[in-house]
Amino acid sequence: MKKIFTLLMAVIFCFFANAQSGLNTRSMTWGDTERQYLEYVPSSYNASTPAPVLFVLHGLGDNMSNMFNATGFRQIADAHGWIVITPQALNATISLMGYSYEIGAAWHSGASGSLGTMNIVVNEEVDDAGFLMAILDDLIANYNVDQNNVFCTGFSMGGFMSNRMAMEHGDRIKAIASVSGTIGNEIATSTPVGHVSAMHIHGTADGTVTYDNAGFNVGMTVSVGLGAEATVEYWRNYNQCSATPIHTDYPDNANDGKTFEKFMYEGGTDGTRTAFIKVTGGDHEWYYTPNYDIDYATEIYNFFALCMGIVDVNENPFPTVNVYPNPTKDMLHVEAENIDNIRIFNALGQLMVSTTSTDIPVSSYSEGLYTVSVTFADGRVLTRKVMVK
Repeated sequence: MKKIFTLLMAVIFCFFANAQSGLNTRSMTWGDTERQYLEYVPSSYNASTPAPVLFVLHGLGDNMSNMFNATGFRQIADAHGWIVITPQALNATISLMGYSYEIGAAWHSGASGSLGTMNIVVNEEVDDAGFLMAILDDLIANYNVDQNNVFCTGFSMGGFMSNRMAMEHGDRIKAIASVSGTIGNEIATSTPVGHVSAMHIHGTADGTVTYDNAGFNVGMTVSVGLGAEATVEYWRNYNQCSATPIHTDYPDNANDGKTFEKFMYEGGTDGTRTAFIKVTGGDHEWYYTPNYDIDYATEIYNFFALCMGIVDVNENPFPTVNVYPNPTKDMLHVEAENIDNIRIFNALGQLMVSTTSTDIPVSSYSEGLYTVSVTFADGRVLTRKVMVK
């Protein structure tokens, strides 16, 4: 019996080990429709170690390739061995006053609004939540997935969809992070299936999904969901987190005309927490360093890592990292405490170097923008952009 078990485990390990790494476009039939998604399995994935999974959801009218390339989660995956899934939404059409309007790729996210007597729900017949869970099932069948650590994040309508996933599949999703997308009106009165840690990021000057009431402009402003603060309060209240947050102001070093502050509500049911990053002066954009004071991908990863128990919330969540000179052409210096590893990626996400040295020669690099990913001893990651000339 012991030999049979050992043989079975060897077969399973070989199956996982032969799973294909890299960036691949996958297809599956769901709801009688062929659906696509990008599957990124980094070279750092180790088949003997269960890998967390992160779903990254694009906004209205966007596409999976742009979302994957523009947000920086490839570097997070490479640094930590996470699997990143970036799905493609289906195109949607809405009817207004007898006319049909193509609005581009859209999730059935729960975002909905009323125009007079008409209630508009985008792609109402599409089971996007089921599609995403079908992808997860496929991953579990082909990779060594850490099913206790599945996460979802998204921008704009992808943020709305992340909230829907938390409500409907919180039994399988540990935490979400929504950026500029709130809880849609269609699901605002729903009861989640489980307690899920949630982060929300929103700019006070967002002109696409307004901060106060998720107002969306369709010739006139229509509220399609809860406001930013109401969304945070929904999750804080449902998770029964402390009413008093840990408040942190981010250093205001970049000349970006914005200020960033974080409110962390701890002590929720089943160890959940609720976080809010308020961007005073922020618009409907994805912010990153060094152009702005914070990097959204890094903040989202750090929140998810915190939910995994990697980081103690009482530690300083914002290590100081200096990367200089910027731009550079010969040598790059990284200055920070408790560095575990430094990786540099080119604009295509290809790993240029992985090192523990804080003095890195870059004279052989082609001109262009590079990402410096600094991993600390406690598992936190910060990224910086640097120009090589």
